[in-house]
Amino acid sequence: MENVRVFRNINTVDKLFGLEVADGCVLLLAFFVVFMVNKNGLFSNGLVLFLVYLGLRSLKRGKPDGYLLALTRYVLMSRFKRVAKLDDAEAVQ
Repeated sequence: MENVRVFRNINTVDKLFGLEVADGCVLLLAFFVVFMVNKNGLFSNGLVLFLVYLGLRSLKRGKPDGYLLALTRYVLMSRFKRVAKLDDAEAVQ
């Protein structure tokens, strides 16, 4: 039986410059925020975006795929779940 050369594994996550799609969205959000704050500073904005990129890469170093999404869900999740209001039938009279 001959080996078939496969150039990409189906189970791997799509990455561009070491970042997943969600990381690219964070970088895009940082791009919009930086250029809304300082419209004329191309060099300083590029430096900030490069630092955000390095920060994302260092945050994800050695972590499994989808780590940033799980971390974001954990941070945005409320610590205490709200208790639902009682219906009229359940209220103590």
